[in-house]
Amino acid sequence: MFSCVNPQLISNLERLGLTENEAKAYAGLVSLKEATAREVHELTGVPRAKVYEILKTLSRKGYVEVRQGSPAYFRAVDPKHVIGRIKDEMINCAIDALDQLNELSYEMPKSSPVWCIQSEWGIRNRVLELLSNVREELIVFSTNPEFLREFEAELKILEKRCRLILIVDELDKFRDMPFDFKETGKEFGDFVRNLIIDGMQYSEDLFMISDGKESIAVHKVGDKREAVVIRLPVVCHLQKLIYNWLVKGGFVINPEI
Repeated sequence: MFSCVNPQLISNLERLGLTENEAKAYAGLVSLKEATAREVHELTGVPRAKVYEILKTLSRKGYVEVRQGSPAYFRAVDPKHVIGRIKDEMINCAIDALDQLNELSYEMPKSSPVWCIQSEWGIRNRVLELLSNVREELIVFSTNPEFLREFEAELKILEKRCRLILIVDELDKFRDMPFDFKETGKEFGDFVRNLIIDGMQYSEDLFMISDGKESIAVHKVGDKREAVVIRLPVVCHLQKLIYNWLVKGGFVINPEI
């Protein structure tokens, strides 16, 4: 039965562009070496009414070889060659798509200065983009050492070439990181970890202000993470003033901003 074929393998082959039944049939043939359509059906569970056409489709794609006869026999092409070909096609497709997208991109005259990002990959990518664009000063506030640690290498680079101000809610949580942190104290930390807006609880993980012109706030909403990017210099300037006030007003331990 189909249990002979690893479900994770089928999932990976689907991600490479095969349908579920194509993935099962190809994996089954690799296991059987050479087989009839009926034998592939019996091993993999691919519907009997569909298995022959699926094998013919794999043959047209160059993944399967056919030996005509009654019955016909099928043999999987070496996986090394099949996966190598798929990889090359995907890379070429990705390069072509990127070139075409770059040709389409243009600067909209009234592009929104505020963006919301809700995927983990998108959030991390956007934080890295902000870090790469810092020129003179970066203000960072964090309550989540695990999340901040993802950007430790980039922060170490920035520490050498710009003014880096790192503020955390509790110093003890960040002691294993190689930075000179300033601490807001428990009251402010509790406040930003337990914001209630329209009945939803928000917990701030990370906040950054780059050169007083662009900011990103990364927070949890329930059990999901999202980020808000602001490219309004006047708003970012006000945000910077608030953090300056936190430090100079004595809300941050050992202030030297």
